[in-house]
Amino acid sequence: MTTGERLAAELRRAWCGEPWHGPSVAAVLGRLDARRAAHARWRGSHSPWELVRHLTTWVDVPLRRLDDAAYEPTVDADFPVPATGDDAQWQRDVTALGAAIEALAVRVSAMSDAALDVPVGVRGYTVTRMVDGVVQHLAYHAGQAALLARPKEEVANLLAPAPLFPLGAVAMAEIGNRYMVGAHFDPPRALGWGLIMLGAALAYWAHEHFVARRTPAAPWRAPRSIVRAGPYRFTRNPMYLGFLIIQAGIGCVRLNPLYLILLLPTWAFIHWGVVLREEPFLLRTFGASYQQLLDSTRRWF
Repeated sequence: MTTGERLAAELRRAWCGEPWHGPSVAAVLGRLDARRAAHARWRGSHSPWELVRHLTTWVDVPLRRLDDAAYEPTVDADFPVPATGDDAQWQRDVTALGAAIEALAVRVSAMSDAALDVPVGVRGYTVTRMVDGVVQHLAYHAGQAALLARPKEEVANLLAPAPLFPLGAVAMAEIGNRYMVGAHFDPPRALGWGLIMLGAALAYWAHEHFVARRTPAAPWRAPRSIVRAGPYRFTRNPMYLGFLIIQAGIGCVRLNPLYLILLLPTWAFIHWGVVLREEPFLLRTFGASYQQLLDSTRRWF
């Protein structure tokens, strides 16, 4: 195989073959319609559609530089905005990218090794290096487009993240403590510190099993797997239980009975606003695997 044939094969593989790094550019773009292709996920980022037109420019530029090494694209050709936003235009732009890649592949496959080893004008790189760069550029932006093309992950519709409820109870207890007159609450502070350490240890133990399973514990991120080890052998909500124990401990340390009085409302908000919303979502997501957890463990203790 000549160098030109190798380069042509790499270009075609990057476009619609099976590159080593993942799906080809065409495979990624095939997941999108015009609406999703035109959507920029973050402010200031480029949409997949703009990436397609950018790639087309930077496949066409090397092709032109084979005849005119001094060729430079215009500024507005780098990330050109689509003329229209309909599916027909999207398909035309994707087809144009494929045609540009094929035109470059046909051209370099016919070039001799000596011609490919010639520098591109005064740019300091050879034709081979330039075309290898095109392949790398396609792989880079295919990865970007794949990330941008991912559908938004579904998460449980929680009333609020669970830690906010004990934090709210802490704020309410501290504010309310200013207006309590003659209240007597004097538990051993060692008990409070013990409860804080117990709750923190339980929450940490549970969280580390999420880390070990490589699934996010944060409720605003989609879970990847079910955790059944560690404290999850005994209760389905050890972290939430840990938060409640910490709240009770802080109340003992602060000699503030409102912390304990607010335990029931805090538990109620977590139970109805978080747990009872999480469970149907996790059952839909993981099916029989989560049903086994439901059948084998208690919700609380």
